[in-house]
Amino acid sequence: MNNVFVLIIVLFLIPLVLAGPVKIGVKMSIKGNISAVFYNVSNGFLTVNQEFFNSGSVAYKTRIRLDVLNSTDVMFTGWSKEETIMPGERKNFEIDWYTPKTENVVVRLIAYYGKEMTQREMKLKIENNQTSEDVIQIKNFRTYDDSVKFQIRSTTPLSNVIIIPENYMMGWVFEQKKIENLNANKNIEVTIPYEPSVWLTHDLNIAAVTEDGRYYSIFLFNLKKEEGFQKYTNYILDKIDLFLNL
Repeated sequence: MNNVFVLIIVLFLIPLVLAGPVKIGVKMSIKGNISAVFYNVSNGFLTVNQEFFNSGSVAYKTRIRLDVLNSTDVMFTGWSKEETIMPGERKNFEIDWYTPKTENVVVRLIAYYGKEMTQREMKLKIENNQTSEDVIQIKNFRTYDDSVKFQIRSTTPLSNVIIIPENYMMGWVFEQKKIENLNANKNIEVTIPYEPSVWLTHDLNIAAVTEDGRYYSIFLFNLKKEEGFQKYTNYILDKIDLFLNL
C-alpha cells in the first residue's frame, strides 16, 4: 500500500519536473506623459519647465522641443538636453526663449521618448517694455562634428546667462547652455552640442541673454566645419588665447 502511495506521488510530480521553471514576466510598454508645465515671463524672457513622467515599463531617452509660433509661422525652435528616464521616474526639462519686443504667441511643447511623441500647446503674451544692454562678446567660433565651441566674455559681471541658438536649419537639434557666473573681462569657453540632419553649411544666430532680460546680445555665425591641419591649429590657438585671457 505504501509503495502504491509513493508511486502515485512520483507520477504526480513528473509533469511538474518536466515543465521546467515557471517564468513570470512584466509586459513591456513604452508610455509617458507631460505631467506638469510651469512657465515664467519677465521682460521678454520666457522660461518653460516641463516635467515628464515615464509611466511605462521600459527605460528610454527623452528630449523636449519648444516651438514658439505667431499667427502663421514658427518663430523659434529650442531643444532641451537629452535625458534617460527609468520606469516610474520623473524628470524636469527647461527651455528658454527671449524676444526684444512684446509678442502674442503660441507655445508648443513636444516630448520625444522611445520613438514616440506627445505634445501640449498654450497661448501666452510675452511683454517686454525695457531696453536691454549689449555688454557681451563672443569670439573664436568653431564648428566640429557634434558641437560648436566659442569663447564668451562680458564687460560687466553677469549671472545666469542663457546661450540660445536660433534660426538654424530645420530638422537639426541644438541644445542650450546656462552660464551661472560670467566675470567681467574674463573669457569662458562654451560648448553647445548639436545633432545635424543632412549636413549643410548655413548661418546660425547665437543669443546671449540674462534671465531678467536686462542684458542681451545676438551674434551671427557661419556653420562650417573645421577641417585639415587648420582644425588642430585653431584648437591650440584657442586654448592659448583662453589661458592668456586675450
